Amino acid sequence: MLKFYLYNFSPSSSADRIVSEINDMVGKTLKYKRMEDIMLFVGVPTASLEAVCRSIEDKELVKLCSQCFSAEKVSGVPTAAQLKAIGAHAGMIGLADRRYVLGETDSFCRDGVGELLSLGMKCLLCVGETAQMKQDGTAREVLSEQIAEGLSKVDDDAAYRTGLLYRPLWEFGGEATELDYALDMISAIKESAASALPTLPEPLPLLYGGTLTAGQLKDLFERQLIDGYFADAERMTAEEFTELIDAVGNV
Repeated sequence: MLKFYLYNFSPSSSADRIVSEINDMVGKTLKYKRMEDIMLFVGVPTASLEAVCRSIEDKELVKLCSQCFSAEKVSGVPTAAQLKAIGAHAGMIGLADRRYVLGETDSFCRDGVGELLSLGMKCLLCVGETAQMKQDGTAREVLSEQIAEGLSKVDDDAAYRTGLLYRPLWEFGGEATELDYALDMISAIKESAASALPTLPEPLPLLYGGTLTAGQLKDLFERQLIDGYFADAERMTAEEFTELIDAVGNV
């Protein structure tokens, strides 16, 4: 089973530090075959992305991913075309903090996904809910809407370059996910993606970005309920991330 791992660097990290930690991460995961065992992504802040893309020579071992992008020019946000021009492999769009704090709408995400895929690049559509949505029981409906709109410009030919990333906003405050709740949201996401792309022969890869333990994550991998894991520098160091890869890497 090919497993996807995405580590998101802090905006405060310098480009030199990011490059150093990427190289260290790559070196510690060379025992895993790319495209057979793992696919390793790194989320790079906009300010450092061009410098990092220039500095990473072997881009077969790690895929460089922008933390945000836009289909059109938006102040402080690179366009999909700019990502391709500087040598990035992929872009994330719709991370929970950007959806709910910066106001990135479902249609904004839809257009970004379509534009990036049209350029032959990889895209991760991020979905997630707020604490209020969790509390009032609307989380499943919200996730379904985010997926239906976000994937509406994806056709079967481009779907193999598309993935989903689930990270709830309410966990940013330090509240840990209960396993049953995570399973319910994962189920809702998978059902919504299958409905959005009914003729797709294989389901889209799903990366989980919540606070489950390494043991719980390993179980989800073994049951093929998730295809990957996402973590950022706010939650764990790059070294801890590679240790987690080893903890579940042989599933």
